[in-house]
Amino acid sequence: MQKLKVGILGLALAAMTMAGAATAEPIVIKVGHSSEAETALPGAGRTAGVNAFKHYIESQSHGEMVVEVYPNGELGNGRAIVEQAQLGVIQVAGAYTSIMVPFAPEIAITQIPYVFDSNLTAWKVMEGPVGQELADVFLKNTGLRVLGWADGAGFRNIYSEKPVHSPKDLEGMTMRVPENPGLLAMFRAWGSKTVTITWSELYTALQSGMAEGHDTELYSMYSKKLYEVNPYVTVTRHSYNLHPLMINEKFFQSLSLEHQNIVLQAADLYTRVGNAHSYLSSLVVKEAMEKEGAEFYYPTAEEIEQFRALGQQPYIDTIVRKIGENGQAWVDKIRAAAEAAREGS
Repeated sequence: MQKLKVGILGLALAAMTMAGAATAEPIVIKVGHSSEAETALPGAGRTAGVNAFKHYIESQSHGEMVVEVYPNGELGNGRAIVEQAQLGVIQVAGAYTSIMVPFAPEIAITQIPYVFDSNLTAWKVMEGPVGQELADVFLKNTGLRVLGWADGAGFRNIYSEKPVHSPKDLEGMTMRVPENPGLLAMFRAWGSKTVTITWSELYTALQSGMAEGHDTELYSMYSKKLYEVNPYVTVTRHSYNLHPLMINEKFFQSLSLEHQNIVLQAADLYTRVGNAHSYLSSLVVKEAMEKEGAEFYYPTAEEIEQFRALGQQPYIDTIVRKIGENGQAWVDKIRAAAEAAREGS
């Protein structure tokens, strides 16, 4: 009889445990970013990556974790999204290179003009020791763990009201440049006047004449219809852009090891999907832009060398000063990594 009572009690406790698990509230992961909501081609690699990240986490955790995505800058501009992740208002932020530089100046080495010759070289470098060391610095400075260094729509180009073939054509032109001191120095070395304007306000600024041109990646330009005010495209491919995904470290450490592993696997998927989709978009967006009236110019090898010769060293000198004592070592490190990646291709 005693055994029967114990058995019944055990079954009751098991049933209560199962019922509790079934009714437990899921862990909510809020993700903020500035790209569009729906995956499209051409489209943002980040959107495709974040959607893959969401579906992987929810399916692999069997609903124990739920991912809420806030796209289109719903939560503010890039810097505001990063700061919300720091505060724990959201758990995950989708950022981009230039917005990370004020938090960790070492990140600027990834945008050294012409340090990367291709997307593949950049992917290899960022998946290697340099990418991990930069992630370590960013975590130390911000409390945010970089989950993946996905392609940020590829390389930056020049867009303007009038044709630009060489640095000489930029002399005296007011160019919008993001919050990377190195890029500001590069454009000034090309003879431009510079102004810093947030991405969300750029169209209006160009329309009003506050700036005459800007630099960004092809799809980023297309997505905001900036070809309507800057129809001339000069394919300089001068600097590479990243769209990292980052998570609040305190939140990450609060997860079980099983849930942490699911998040890390989802992050790897984010990077791979983001890279592939971003690259595919870069192959088809030119035609879409030309249909809207954009005019493309591909500088000659001699003209590209002019851009590199005038802009690269001022960029490097500026970021070395910003980084401080180990600035040149960081520059040497990414140059060596890029060279090794090219040789291994």
